[in-house]
Amino acid sequence: MKTKFAFYILGATVLGAAFGHFFPELVKEIKILGDAFIRMLKMIVIPVIVTTLLVGIAGIGDIKRMGRIGIKTVIWFELITTLILFIGLAIANIVKPGKGIDLTHIPQADLTTVASNTSTVLDGKTLLLHIIPTNIVDVMAKNDLLAVIFFCMLFGVALVKLGNEAKPFVSMLEIASKASFQLVNMVMLTAPIGVFALMANTIGTYGIALLVPLLKLIGTAYLGLAVVVFGLFSLVALFLRVPIKEIYKMVWDLMIVGASTGSTETVVPQLMQRLEKYGVPKYITSFVIPAGMPLNSDGTTLYLTIAGPFIAQAFGIDMSWQQQLMMVLFFIVTSKGVAAVPSSSMVILLATVTAVGLPPEGVALIIGIDRVIDMARTAVNVFGHVFSCIAVAKWEGVFRKDTESGQSQSASA
Repeated sequence: MKTKFAFYILGATVLGAAFGHFFPELVKEIKILGDAFIRMLKMIVIPVIVTTLLVGIAGIGDIKRMGRIGIKTVIWFELITTLILFIGLAIANIVKPGKGIDLTHIPQADLTTVASNTSTVLDGKTLLLHIIPTNIVDVMAKNDLLAVIFFCMLFGVALVKLGNEAKPFVSMLEIASKASFQLVNMVMLTAPIGVFALMANTIGTYGIALLVPLLKLIGTAYLGLAVVVFGLFSLVALFLRVPIKEIYKMVWDLMIVGASTGSTETVVPQLMQRLEKYGVPKYITSFVIPAGMPLNSDGTTLYLTIAGPFIAQAFGIDMSWQQQLMMVLFFIVTSKGVAAVPSSSMVILLATVTAVGLPPEGVALIIGIDRVIDMARTAVNVFGHVFSCIAVAKWEGVFRKDTESGQSQSASA
């Protein structure tokens, strides 16, 4: 991906916001372009995840090793997620973005669609059974990532057990994976148009005036995400003994693309290629990144623990530390169960605030700015995938094992 393309998409975002502000009556006419782009993004998710994950599992070639890598990946996800949740909670209590907010001038969005999906994350038994698919074609059609990943892991184990017999099929999967990456590149050619339409629709529908009373929430979210990127991940880089400047240089343009499109999937091919050049084996990136899409959303995780206290503060509700810790526990559980649900972050938020006794109307107040904050969330998610891959590779002792030290200089190519 050429660096200048990232600026094209960023420019489309800015122009879309301006168009939506000055010509709100026209956004309905171009909304179809944004909807078409979103549909194409959803179209590429399953081919990318299924092929890369199966190739990654087959590439590991050892069931015990695969289990070890899987356990280490999940441990890393949970460790980082928990740290980020408490960072968000601390920032929300220090900045208090909801204190003094005048709610009377903020329009409330319709929560019908969001509310209809909350049952998916509130019932633990339903959540567990939801991961096990009864029909793999059905869950693929619904983009149900957790169920798809569960199936792929079992199917991948079956391929490993077949040994040499599976090699022709694995070769076909590798071709399919490369074709999926080409498909992503084809879809990305339409990204500037799609991003323009999406941003124009958001601003044209809700209006820039909506941003003004919620600027403190937006600013707090961006502050928290900056703390994660420049604070927490700098410490992680120090712990992993990798120069943080190299990581920034490697993925900054991918973060812009991810932010502008609101989708991590759009940068997966380039992200995997750069990580492989940087010294992470392909079987690690092919396993960790697909698994991380539903399980390792660092930016979303941080925003949730800022948005929850914001609602309490805005409605003048004093949450005890016990209630806040309970909220964090709910976020840890619910954030893993709605990967395929539309507006997943809002579903998680609504389910959790309802469970801890906060007014659900608070979620309706902030849906309008979700797109604005989602840009930064997605950028941080991309950054998080980089460190997940490096951490697992380091833990396995295979980071840069077969690469020349000079290759790191070409990682940003």
